[in-house]
This record gives sequence, structure tokens and C-alpha cells, in this order.
Amino acid sequence: MFEQLKKDRYSWFMMICLLLIIVQTLFEGWEFLFPTLLFGAIIYYGRNHRRTQKGKILFWVGLIGLGFTLLNLLVFKLFIIALFICYLIDFIQKKKHPTRIIPDMEHPGNGSEHVSVRMPLLRNKWFGSQETPDHDFEWQDINIQTGAGDTIIDLSRTILPKKESVIFIRHLAGRVRILVPYGVETALHYSVVLGKVDFFDHHEVQLIHDTRILQTEGYEQADQKVKIMISAFAGSLEVQRV
Repeated sequence: MFEQLKKDRYSWFMMICLLLIIVQTLFEGWEFLFPTLLFGAIIYYGRNHRRTQKGKILFWVGLIGLGFTLLNLLVFKLFIIALFICYLIDFIQKKKHPTRIIPDMEHPGNGSEHVSVRMPLLRNKWFGSQETPDHDFEWQDINIQTGAGDTIIDLSRTILPKKESVIFIRHLAGRVRILVPYGVETALHYSVVLGKVDFFDHHEVQLIHDTRILQTEGYEQADQKVKIMISAFAGSLEVQRV
């Protein structure tokens, strides 16, 4: 069902939007049109001036206002119900006709492989702070999700391999502090809705719905280096030498 819609998604989208506008007008009149156009214009202006503080504020004001306007529309509620029914029908159809995977018996594997389970340095947490051990530890790449709290990673307590090490953190709110030894080249990809960043000597105290890509001078040529990728809703990021 959904594969057919994907082939001509834009035409379907325009047709559905037009149909929803007609239904909304028939039931509740044209009152919704003015706030929709107003907030749409605010979003458009803010997006075109997103490099300025005023533009970013107007963009979010327009987006929130448009969201509340759409939530109050009758057709939006009907659309959610219809979407749920479509997914339910699609789910039932897939249950009746599941995808079958046929193993290749002509090229069997070389036998079972031994798989080891390792304890991660840090864990996913909803609330609370955590940090790497305060004693020497064996390095392994970090990939975690956190809710609210602080995360501290001290790389001076481990020996990084002669390759690119990775730190990947997705968190809701709080502070992330990463301590990097001298001589270890570092790259940062930081995406945040509302926050600040301190990357060695680079400081920005106010980031609003923005992304920063930074790296030290010798990163590309270095053998021993660390790549940091942080995605956050709100909070601060500190990357410092130790």
C-alpha cells in the first residue's frame, strides 16, 4: 500500500492537503486560514533570516503557533485517525503475507562463530549523571542515549588505539564534558536545539537550533584521533585538554 504512495508522493500530498482544506471549510468555515497564513509567513521570514537572533526566534514562534493551530483543526484529528487505520490495515496485510527469507543452502557457512559479550563503559540512562572509571580502563567506542543529567568522559585514563575512536551521544538535557589528552587530534559534530559549546579554544555561549562541525588542525593526518558526535535538545558541551 505505502510503496505505491511513495512513487508519486508529492502529487498525493497536494491532493490530500486540498481535500483537508475543503473538508475543514465545509465544517468550520474559513476562520483557520488567517492564523495559518500568518504563522506560515512568520516561519518563512524566520527561516530566511535564521542566521540572526531575531530570525531564529520568529521561526520557532511561527512553528509553535502553526502547530497549535493545526492541533485545533477538525481535519487534523480526522487525519490522525485515518493514518492510524491505514497503518493498522498495512500491519494486518503484512501479518497475512509475511516476508519470507530463504537461506542459501548451496553456500553454507564455515560453522558457528564465537561471540563475546563486553560490558560497555557507559550505559543508557533516563536520569542521573555518569562518568568513565576513575582508574585505568580498556578503551571501547561509546554509543549511548541519556535523558537528563551530566556525562563525563576522561580519555586520559585509557590508551586510545592507533585509529579513529568514536564517541556518539544522544541526550535530552544536561552537560557533556570530554577530557582529551594532549597530542590526540579531535573532531566534533555537535547538533543542539538550545545550548553552548566549548571546544578547546573555540567558545560559543548561545546556539539555537544549530550545528557545529569543528576539528583540530592535524586531525586528517593523525593516526591516533577521536571523533565526537553529540546530538542534544538542551545543554552544554565541553571538550578540554587534560
